[in-house]
Amino acid sequence: MKRLWMIAACAAMVVPQWVAAQVEKQVEVTKAYVPRVESAAKLAIEPDMNDTTRMRPEIGYTVTPLSLRTTLTTRPIRPATVTYWEFNRPQPFYLKVGAGYPLNSVLDFYATTQNPSTGYAMAYVNHAGYYAKIANPFGGKHNSTRMYNRAGITAGKYIGRHTLEGELSYDNRMYHRYGVLPSVPELAFGAGAMTDYGDARLQLRFGDDFQDLSRLNFEVGLHGGLFFDHSDLPVPDMSGRESSIGADGRIAWAWGRSRFGVSIAYDYLGGHKYLEGSNQQLIRAGVRYGFDGGVVRLDAGADYYRDRVGTTALADYERGNYLIPYLRLNFNLGTPGLQPFVEADGGVHPNDLRSLTEQNPYVRSSQWPSDAFLTTSDQPQGKSLFPIYDESSLWLAKSSVDYNFRLGLGGSLWHSIVAYRLYAGFSIHDNHLFWTGWQVARPDTGCDVLFLPVQARQTVTSLNGEIEIRPLSSLKIDLGAHGRLYNDETDLKNGDPAFAGNAGIVYEGRRIAFGVEALFESARSWSVYRYTLQSAGVDGSTWETSGTLEKETLDPFRTPFGVDLRAHFDWHVSGRVTLFAEGRNLLNRKLYNEAWFPEPGARFTVGIKANF
Repeated sequence: MKRLWMIAACAAMVVPQWVAAQVEKQVEVTKAYVPRVESAAKLAIEPDMNDTTRMRPEIGYTVTPLSLRTTLTTRPIRPATVTYWEFNRPQPFYLKVGAGYPLNSVLDFYATTQNPSTGYAMAYVNHAGYYAKIANPFGGKHNSTRMYNRAGITAGKYIGRHTLEGELSYDNRMYHRYGVLPSVPELAFGAGAMTDYGDARLQLRFGDDFQDLSRLNFEVGLHGGLFFDHSDLPVPDMSGRESSIGADGRIAWAWGRSRFGVSIAYDYLGGHKYLEGSNQQLIRAGVRYGFDGGVVRLDAGADYYRDRVGTTALADYERGNYLIPYLRLNFNLGTPGLQPFVEADGGVHPNDLRSLTEQNPYVRSSQWPSDAFLTTSDQPQGKSLFPIYDESSLWLAKSSVDYNFRLGLGGSLWHSIVAYRLYAGFSIHDNHLFWTGWQVARPDTGCDVLFLPVQARQTVTSLNGEIEIRPLSSLKIDLGAHGRLYNDETDLKNGDPAFAGNAGIVYEGRRIAFGVEALFESARSWSVYRYTLQSAGVDGSTWETSGTLEKETLDPFRTPFGVDLRAHFDWHVSGRVTLFAEGRNLLNRKLYNEAWFPEPGARFTVGIKANF
């Protein structure tokens, strides 16, 4: 024992210095053993050796441990990490395709790829179409095909904490003017003339995601677009085109319970072809301050807008300066069921060709714009026959300005089973659009219907209620009611409902999902006028005519109380395949978004959704 200990001690002393330098821990353990065997204990009697039992001598022994010095070298280990995209890898493709009766179709396709350290990319195609004829209020049943198509690509590159991303897309919206009234067979072709708009857009952005404001977050962006009017028009030179370009930037940061942000944006819109000479510049600068207190959560600020519009109908630019307040004030009274709030916001919205077609796709007429170049006794050559309709009606000289204020209560009750929001609202809409209907009539050819936006101030007082009930995690019930009182500084009908509401239930199960929803709105009215040309004669070769125009006020166009009953059903056949069925306007009611143009009746769509 002593000799072994001396040998071990000497060996430790002669270990090279570079080995000793790597020793980080020394542990003294007792792992070596020296057995000592003793004599076997014999049996006291002589055994019968014919027995099958095997005799094993019992040997006694003892174990004496020896000290042993060992060296341990630790190695750095990188902690295991996993990102969301590595933990939950979605399938790269999504497809929804379906068709229904009356003939309609739907298609959504997305192809995506994601690398958590590099970036992402996605391509998509969206389509929705309705092809059956729709009867208009005059008894006519013309081509009613409408279609929406969109395609685009978007991608992002992660650069440290920042992201460089962009999107290129093209939208196409196509409608037919099935709601007009042709009075003679020769005009029947114009009743279904097509309205077609294309919109190409490019957006670029670089910056942060504004989630962690403990450090300064920023973003800068560029965007541009081309808007095309491919509508069927009797005079090709009347088609319009619009270009846009702009830039924006934003910074924000937080300290303690406070946060602060500043933003700025610039947009330029330019008209081409029939809209040559029309342009608009809009500059916006905004500031925000937020504070999270124990009782009060505050977000306050303001946006300043500088607007300048020029059209061929204006001798000089129309300029406007607007200051829009912004407020989000929430009170915490110590109970989740009673949380008062105050809100204020608004904005400035240009009324260029693109914006007008998004609000009313039938703003362009199919036939009578050709008469804009006729000569009458009271209109010189090249001027509009109807002073209400020229290029100035497709690019308005004033932007619409909104100021909105809301005061109410919100919260959750019964362990968050019920969430509610009750509030009163007051809005001021300067230069609000009143879509008026015009029937332009001539004794020798008939009449056409077109929409013209007329601007005036509107104030709205409203009472609103919204309730969401979740008795189960997979079951949701939505209820909503909105009552509005309009005070219009014009005699024109605004076409807006005095009441709108909704009621729906949605169930999301593991195998099936379904929902039923009803949308309600009260009667609506639009003002209608008619211009009649009392013509003494028309030269068919030159389309020169003489005569006078007479304006007549007609009865407003009214729609009945509307109920749009909708339903959907999903059957999850597997984790990747779902069969779906959807229904719209199941009560087959006459529903309108624009005067004279009823929406499709009861319709159904079935198809498949797949992730692969």
